[in-house]
Amino acid sequence: MELTNYYSETDDSVQFTQAQASEFAKGVAGDFNPIHDLGNKRFCVPGDLLFCVLLNRYGIARTTAVEFMGMLNAQSRMRLPEVVGQSTKIVDADNKELLKLSMSDDRFTLPTIVNALSQAYVGFSGQTFPDILVPLMRGAGVMINPARPLVIYKDMSIELTPTLTSEWLSEQASPTVNLVLVDETSISVNGRKGTVRLCFDIMLAGNRIGTGEKNLVLSGLREFEEGALQQIVDQYNLWRNNYAQQ
Repeated sequence: MELTNYYSETDDSVQFTQAQASEFAKGVAGDFNPIHDLGNKRFCVPGDLLFCVLLNRYGIARTTAVEFMGMLNAQSRMRLPEVVGQSTKIVDADNKELLKLSMSDDRFTLPTIVNALSQAYVGFSGQTFPDILVPLMRGAGVMINPARPLVIYKDMSIELTPTLTSEWLSEQASPTVNLVLVDETSISVNGRKGTVRLCFDIMLAGNRIGTGEKNLVLSGLREFEEGALQQIVDQYNLWRNNYAQQ
């Protein structure tokens, strides 16, 4: 994954065109959420892309967390300070807060590891819908609105094991990181809104090197209907297949 293909950098800021952000969502993350479609009125840059840019800029901390305050569109520039502390507000060119980045003191900056973890993290998103979300919604008796399906990130985090060292990581030739879904994954429903907690283990060379989670917000929930949800899944798979044939 050549991350620099999906953003441009000027001075202390990065910016994403709709084409770059949409291609990252579909071609890299396997994410066909309509809010990443070119020309969508609610278009936003994928949270995974923002997270990967932050990891590649500042490294992976022992604990790294991002809390989203708003959606970044293709007209916004994300300002990145030269140095970040344990808690840093990331703002746009107008000083509007976009997200909060929290990082512990320990940092791992080996490019091969940062890239391997970033790629695995993004690839994990391709499983979110329908593989993970549909069974969760079915179990909770709710579903997203077929007319206006809205699923967005609330926050995401990773926590590396205390025993992990830079020396051990540097010994891993051509590292491949895998994220494995764990049982703590769950859905919580409050009226027409819901939150989904996706929990995973981070695996490298047969070792569990950390854990992580992504928290999603689902809006416009309605009573579960198998047929209606299947139509959403069929449409999603059609978008995915059409993209693959381009």
